[in-house]
Amino acid sequence: MAAAQAVLAETSDPGSVGDYLGEFEVSKGALELRFDCTMRGYKGWYWSVVFTQVEKRKEATISEINLLAGEGALLAPAWVPWAERLAEFRKQLRESGRAKTDAEADELIRDMTSAFGGHGEANESEPDADQSSVKPPLKTRVRQRRIKRSEDNHGDTPAEGAE
Repeated sequence: MAAAQAVLAETSDPGSVGDYLGEFEVSKGALELRFDCTMRGYKGWYWSVVFTQVEKRKEATISEINLLAGEGALLAPAWVPWAERLAEFRKQLRESGRAKTDAEADELIRDMTSAFGGHGEANESEPDADQSSVKPPLKTRVRQRRIKRSEDNHGDTPAEGAE
């Protein structure tokens, strides 16, 4: 137990390891020790340290350290794909009478988003519209411009009489 507490002290935030909850045999030669997690926002979570001992003559080693959700732990809500969320919002707009068709709902949504961000419209012709607004780092763009300029000037010959 002292080895598990020592490794948790090394790898976790100070004060995030609480009371010893017990030990559980995972499989033959593997033992899991659990400690309560005291971090804010992690109610019902626990730290798990798994020791393995392949041979009885050899010393047990730590093979895993995890922070896991226990019974009744506070979890994030299930992820809902964007297409489903958008379809639900369109349906709400039609049911409330603000739009009669999906096209009208989309126009209302565009008006709402432009009021908040002014980011312009997404280009739906691109295959991966979610990533279209991500620009490469500045150094990459500068390098690309230099390469393009050198390619543009590659076949040029200096004008006669220029020195």
